[in-house]
Amino acid sequence: MESTVLNWLLEGSDPSVRYRTLTELLDDRDSSEAKAALALALDDLLLSEDVKRALSFFEIGKAYADAHAFSALAECGLTRNNLDIDRYVENYIAEYGFADGCGEGFLLRNLVKLGYYDMPEVRKELAQVLHTQQSDGGYPCVSKNPKIKKPNMPHKSCFQMSASYLLLMAELRKVGHKCDEESWLTEYFLGRDVLFRHDDPSRVVKEEMGMTFHPPVATRIGLHMILYSLSLLGKADDPRCKRAWNILEQRRTKEGKYVIDGSLTKPYIKTEKPGKPSKWVTFYALAAKKQGGALIFSE
Repeated sequence: MESTVLNWLLEGSDPSVRYRTLTELLDDRDSSEAKAALALALDDLLLSEDVKRALSFFEIGKAYADAHAFSALAECGLTRNNLDIDRYVENYIAEYGFADGCGEGFLLRNLVKLGYYDMPEVRKELAQVLHTQQSDGGYPCVSKNPKIKKPNMPHKSCFQMSASYLLLMAELRKVGHKCDEESWLTEYFLGRDVLFRHDDPSRVVKEEMGMTFHPPVATRIGLHMILYSLSLLGKADDPRCKRAWNILEQRRTKEGKYVIDGSLTKPYIKTEKPGKPSKWVTFYALAAKKQGGALIFSE
């Protein structure tokens, strides 16, 4: 990796990106210098505005706010070992279960990322929801609208739901668990060259998912995170990823930074304005290449 880009990610302006760069992009973690740098980065992160804002969401007392807090802390790279958040997770599950509309797969991804894979309630829910996989390899829409989900008719999988389950399975791989459903789900994406419609291969299924949209929510997961997940699942250098890699590489500047296309109106973590080089998008793009050992395709 180019040292100038890594140095940019390690600059002090964004402790979340700096912490994840140290833990996921750099290979030296065992030297005394690396351990000292990581300890300092963690201290800075725990005192950062992103973490303070995330923890403040818990005080709102609403399901959506708690879900944003889980997302924010997970993106920062923190776990239950770094922060005392068990009571918030336990209260959320007791009050709301895991029902989160389109967001259950994304919620479970965040809980696994935060260190709750071994929580009995999480393990039980994972076993149930992963088995809802459809015959095409994806995951179903949760809408009960008969115009969307017609009774007594086979229903195609929902692309955005399937994307959140892709992120979930990637996180499960990181904690050492390979799902039986994994190969079908990766084929669901690879069979459409990651992003594209079966009935019109020139069009992406969902616009935001062909963009570098960040930070993620269940209905808007950016291309850099989809490729990162496929990389963790060992599919980064599959030729059917070529078109998606090419789209991502079009966002790469001559300095090796990646540009963000879009974001939430009120992002739950600090991010750059659309059209600017983004540390988060760059981090995920580099992590996708590193994790997958990917041959990056170009026209």
